[in-house]
Amino acid sequence: MYRCFCLTHEGSTLVPKAEEWLKKFRDSIAIDSPRPIRLATTHAIARVVVPALLSIESVNLNLMRPDRAYGAVLRDEADIALVPDNAPWEEATSVEVGVGFFQLYSTSANTPIGPVILPENQVEVLSLIQRWEHLYKNRLEIKARIPSWSLIADICACSNEVGFLPDFLALRMDLHPVEWQPKPSGYRVLALHRSAGEALQQRLNNFISQCQKIFAGSR
Repeated sequence: MYRCFCLTHEGSTLVPKAEEWLKKFRDSIAIDSPRPIRLATTHAIARVVVPALLSIESVNLNLMRPDRAYGAVLRDEADIALVPDNAPWEEATSVEVGVGFFQLYSTSANTPIGPVILPENQVEVLSLIQRWEHLYKNRLEIKARIPSWSLIADICACSNEVGFLPDFLALRMDLHPVEWQPKPSGYRVLALHRSAGEALQQRLNNFISQCQKIFAGSR
């Protein structure tokens, strides 16, 4: 026989109060001795933002896929996540910190047409393939699938390979959009977070403001 357990009426009343007390307690600790902001983001975004963010904040960085970074925010395992805007982000506040384009990049804009390096089949990659087939009436030749924007950028920066990248990373690596590609597809980078105490929220607001400056300066 299985027994089902549930909160009593008194317990249901107490739990929200206890959660609110824990938030206030964490916030009071942050005032006296600020802990690092827990940031969850991708490797590529971290390469661009973290060096500049360290000048204003201490950071506890966790590198992970966007969906896992979002989950970390919901589970209170991260204070904030920086993710590309390619999925619905419910139960979290989202603030735009950057916009730009995904394109094919190489060390020279005049690099001859040929096979390209692509990341995993994300929405923007599938869009590129569709736009290529519409433009050239044949399939895009794929030289390699590498599930890391950062690694693709590193390979392209030290060779003549052509890779599909967000502009904030490509420009940082001094890469150039090739001339023979379809029109680029746009992206947004969002900061995701949940409600926080006053002191932590102020730090998150400053954090977001700095991220916006970083992405604006990378264009």
